[in-house]
Amino acid sequence: MSRTESASTADPSTQPAEGVAASLGVDPEAGLSAGEAARRLAEHGPNALRTTAGPSLWRRIAAQFRDPLVYLLLGASAVAFLAWLIEHEGGWPVDTIVILAVLLVNAALGFAQENKAADAVAALGRMTQVTSSVLRAGERHRIPSIELVPGDILLLEEGDSVGADARLIAAAALRVQEASLTGESEPVSKSPDPLAAAAPLADRTSMVFKGTAVAQGTGRAVVTATGMDTQMGAIATLLDAT
Repeated sequence: MSRTESASTADPSTQPAEGVAASLGVDPEAGLSAGEAARRLAEHGPNALRTTAGPSLWRRIAAQFRDPLVYLLLGASAVAFLAWLIEHEGGWPVDTIVILAVLLVNAALGFAQENKAADAVAALGRMTQVTSSVLRAGERHRIPSIELVPGDILLLEEGDSVGADARLIAAAALRVQEASLTGESEPVSKSPDPLAAAAPLADRTSMVFKGTAVAQGTGRAVVTATGMDTQMGAIATLLDAT
């Protein structure tokens, strides 16, 4: 098991910041070297939310009719149409038309809901693709967040978007807007002090999370999770499955 893998087995919010950094094999005062960052990027992959390729348009439409209740209604519409033919005295086969209309409306609603879920995943991906300030070999660099790796040292300032889940090492009057992740309307005060015990996401004050924004203050944090391993990645996974 690698050092970066061992760090993921414990909740970093309850661990001392120095211990988290050590387990990730990084010096908080220098950050990763360019070579080590490249190696970890190859190991962990891009820091991006991914989705599985969806079925074709026609398959998605056909899927709306694959249901026992739909089959039952189709059978009922056929029986109603045959009855209308036998007893035909002019007019329209109203029963058949009503049943088919219900099926079409149901299929349209289901198709729209699937598209909405897919759009939500895509929006999460766009929202979390930002640039981040990191410490690499003792120097500050501004890089696309897609290149962040576990062990990177994030330098946070007011107005920054948080590029990955990270454990705070230092903070000065740091407040983070986490509404996109937890629904909390007010910025949350953050501190590098470890939590006494595991806490709900909204109460993990020693952590910052991908897709949130720094509302006030400054901080330094070590990246603990990237891409689909982040809390935002967990939401994307649920949306994609839905």
